[in-house]
Amino acid sequence: MVKGKLTIVPMRTGDIPAVLELEAGTLSAWSREHLEDELQQPAGFQFVVRNKAAAKILAVLCGRIMADEAEILKLSVAQEARRKGLGYKLLDFVLDYCRAKGVKNCFLELRTSNTAAANLYEKRGFMRVGSRRAYYDEPVEDAVLMQLAL
Repeated sequence: MVKGKLTIVPMRTGDIPAVLELEAGTLSAWSREHLEDELQQPAGFQFVVRNKAAAKILAVLCGRIMADEAEILKLSVAQEARRKGLGYKLLDFVLDYCRAKGVKNCFLELRTSNTAAANLYEKRGFMRVGSRRAYYDEPVEDAVLMQLAL
């Protein structure tokens, strides 16, 4: 159970070890180098959900804005915090952030087997608009492309 005050804040370099721990053992986990590089992207945005009481990061979302389009690159929620609305809360926060930045369309891709993520995105209005064959490695898997008009 998730207890304590939760806040959504910009991710910092010091958060990387906690994000690596959050993603340990998941498919498509990012490396330390990938996260460090993402924090340096001028068009990027990175947010974490922090549990102040437990001093723990429970979720992370990374993306980029280019002109009037955004792409969500990563959304991960800690195993113990899943199915408690945290993914919705973080996604809604980021969609509001994108709207405030003038974004008209938001895109993302996810593994075809990731039905939990697909359900989350579809409940927020994302639509399946295409696929990419053999997009992911380890294991090789197709990607579903999704879009939301903001």
